[in-house]
Amino acid sequence: MDFSTFHNKYIIEGELVILTALHIGSGKEEAEHDAPFINNNGDFLIPGSSFRGYLSTKLERLLNIENNFNFIEKKTKERLNLGDVKLIFGYTNLSKDDKNIKNMSEIRERIKSKLRVDISDIKEIDSMAGRIHIADMPIISEVESIKRDGIRINRDTGATEKGAKFDYDVIPAGAKFKLYIELNNIADYQLELIGLALKDIVEDGDLFGGKLSRGIGKCIIPKETLKISYVDSQDRDALENYIFKGEMRKGDTKILFDIENLTLKLK
Repeated sequence: MDFSTFHNKYIIEGELVILTALHIGSGKEEAEHDAPFINNNGDFLIPGSSFRGYLSTKLERLLNIENNFNFIEKKTKERLNLGDVKLIFGYTNLSKDDKNIKNMSEIRERIKSKLRVDISDIKEIDSMAGRIHIADMPIISEVESIKRDGIRINRDTGATEKGAKFDYDVIPAGAKFKLYIELNNIADYQLELIGLALKDIVEDGDLFGGKLSRGIGKCIIPKETLKISYVDSQDRDALENYIFKGEMRKGDTKILFDIENLTLKLK
């Protein structure tokens, strides 16, 4: 898909609901800055970058070369790899080798193939912006934080540090945050990948946030709160309404979760 022109746009909205208490990162002299919940002028929010990281990590695990299965794009019969994650979330320094990734050459070839451009030098597509934007998620329910006691452990020795007792804030169960995801120029199979990344947290809830080892951090996006709207450049009337009126068509969230463009192949 040629990303230099407008092809489509999708908006996914919903609510992130806390099932167990979640740690709030205050940014004030803590050894662990591991939670996505921060105070912003007294209001709680989740940085969109934190949820973006959650989704990309989910997809990286699914498309890891070490898995005993491969995802296949039905239309092209091609095997997916981490290049497909990079095409959605963006990347930098593609021409540089990463010793932590075994199949960088395959990843580069996958990206070149999907961009459908005649490129002799990989440096010409060395960096690319992502096709996904996740807005900061403001809290949309009345809630007060709760203080809990913690003990700081020395990461090297495993022993309790001297003067290691500290307090940390959590947001209690039931709190709700507004989710807003924007996707631009996304292929059908890529939309389904986003659905797969959302699957766990939508169906049963999933761990998200900091201090997960303390038994906190489970959230859910109730399926009934999810909404999707879209515009496609192939639909002239819809395109005019979007450009001139800012209106988008309402879609069915089944297009996220009913997988039609991908299949699995065992190794």
